[in-house]
Amino acid sequence: MINTAIIYSRSNSKRLKNKALLKIYRDKCLIEKVIQNTLKIKSIKKIILATTKSRKDKIFEKKFKKYPIQFFYGSTNNLIKRTIDCSKKFHFDYFLRVCGDRPFYSYKNINNIITKLNKKKNLTYDLISNNKKIKKVDQGLTIEIVSSKSLNKIYLNNKLTKYNLENLTNIYYQNEKKFKIQYLKSPKNWFLNNKYTIDDIVDLKKMRAIILKVGYHNFDIKKADQIIKKNNF
Repeated sequence: MINTAIIYSRSNSKRLKNKALLKIYRDKCLIEKVIQNTLKIKSIKKIILATTKSRKDKIFEKKFKKYPIQFFYGSTNNLIKRTIDCSKKFHFDYFLRVCGDRPFYSYKNINNIITKLNKKKNLTYDLISNNKKIKKVDQGLTIEIVSSKSLNKIYLNNKLTKYNLENLTNIYYQNEKKFKIQYLKSPKNWFLNNKYTIDDIVDLKKMRAIILKVGYHNFDIKKADQIIKKNNF
């Protein structure tokens, strides 16, 4: 059963300082937009914001405890360990991975996918993804559902590089034949080489421009593409 989402965020971002808390529309900040999107996925019943044990990251709980989500504090640079420790505390078999710098992911599409998957009696996949190794969707539109059991086996049985410890699903794509992966189809306009993740000030300006034209509570990828082309983002 897939009914849990983990939102990953921390205040100490390297390229864009405190980007999670930067305002994107009026009084709304980036991570709040991500939280609100995740709450719209009806098939998800438990949402956990997984951040680090740093004192600075306590601010997430202070600011967003008004939302029906839970908080977990774990490893700073070992994202796999943070996830495994989180799964042990909250007891879930599968989880939707939600990156805190992706404000435009399609919650409607994700809800439809999870609803269909949950109709199956037994899920045995290690990873469910729309991001093939050869043909990758635009950054920020990736959908990944991960098996906690599989991730734990990876951590216990492999000597992982620093890069793999910091990048949750990379090892699956590096070793496709070793894992049971279900690849999902995505719309054609998800492969336009656009970027919908927020890593620097240019990305932030682009996001603000899209929200201003499309609306805070809506996301139309066709309109977003037009805005990106018009403004040369």
